[in-house]
Amino acid sequence: MSLNSELNFNLELNLELNLELSYPNFTLQCQHSLNLEGITGILGHSGSGKTSLLRIIAGLNKNATGTVKLKEKLLQNSDHKQFIKAELRDIGFVFQDARLFPHLNVFGNLEFAARRCPNSNLTINEVIELTNIKHLLQQHVELLSAGEKQRVAIARALLAEPKLLLLDEPLSALDNKARSEMVKLLRAIHQRLSLPMIYVSHSIVEIQQLADQVVVMENGKIIQHGHVHQVLNNLNTSISDEFSSQTSLTLKVKQHLINFGLTQLDFQAPNSGRVNLYSNLQRQALNTPLRCYILASDISISTEQPELSSIMNSLAGQITDIIRLNKNAALVKVDVLGHIFSVNITRYSVERLRLAKQDNVYIQFKASAIRSY
Repeated sequence: MSLNSELNFNLELNLELNLELSYPNFTLQCQHSLNLEGITGILGHSGSGKTSLLRIIAGLNKNATGTVKLKEKLLQNSDHKQFIKAELRDIGFVFQDARLFPHLNVFGNLEFAARRCPNSNLTINEVIELTNIKHLLQQHVELLSAGEKQRVAIARALLAEPKLLLLDEPLSALDNKARSEMVKLLRAIHQRLSLPMIYVSHSIVEIQQLADQVVVMENGKIIQHGHVHQVLNNLNTSISDEFSSQTSLTLKVKQHLINFGLTQLDFQAPNSGRVNLYSNLQRQALNTPLRCYILASDISISTEQPELSSIMNSLAGQITDIIRLNKNAALVKVDVLGHIFSVNITRYSVERLRLAKQDNVYIQFKASAIRSY
């Protein structure tokens, strides 16, 4: 099958979890149902249970009790001693350390995977093109960079034509440039193949750039689940203490102001409002949706509408919450046309401006504060 034709692995895939796994001083408990259309991100601090959950779904941990059901297929039921082996679950897994066969070159690793799926709709050449690894085929895997190894690991996983692809912090060993390229690659693979993915990461930026929905885990439990912007903009304070608070949003490239090095972005808010924002982001195609984020520390608050300011972006909103982070800092949540912005200011500023819930305020941020991969 050509990549130019419509490839569709599975548009709708439900995952039903009702399981428990106990270790000394830690218990994973999960009773949750996920619609896996798109990319699902799993976010949480180290030791929250992210990898354990992924391994249970993949069939790499037989010690969990309860049930795991993927679409209509019961993968395990401990009460009835049912357990489908990992290799029979139609689930691909990309590990943090790639786990390529060291005695084979790149093409050999791909051939091995292809032989295990003799009735494949995808050919090796199509996967090579999709993952952009043609120049690596004769390389020994131990000579590859970390990013190259992960490209090959993803290609190998795709050749098995899984119904679901699990990725466990696959970019943690990469530098920023390689990480950005891999995020774009994974997004392109999902768009081309409509392949559901569950992506585990400790990087809130990776999750923000990739995921359509986000699951947040803490102490072995799922504590939040929803649309990526909704979840990231309303992170539980114990999570946001570990990750930099930010505002996640999707903007559309409207026009480039080339003479000024600026790009005008269209922000269509949930409450049907439209606002023009300005950023330093360049080289983006017009009308392209762009995942962006603004750090809470890059936004300021004013009780009066700013005038004659060098700061390019100013939005009117209403305070929905003021969260004390410590004795010096506060996180202020501001609703702008139905979208929540997070603002990190000093508690002194809260007192000086006499800020309170339901106050009408203005938030400001520079063009350079709007970030994206």
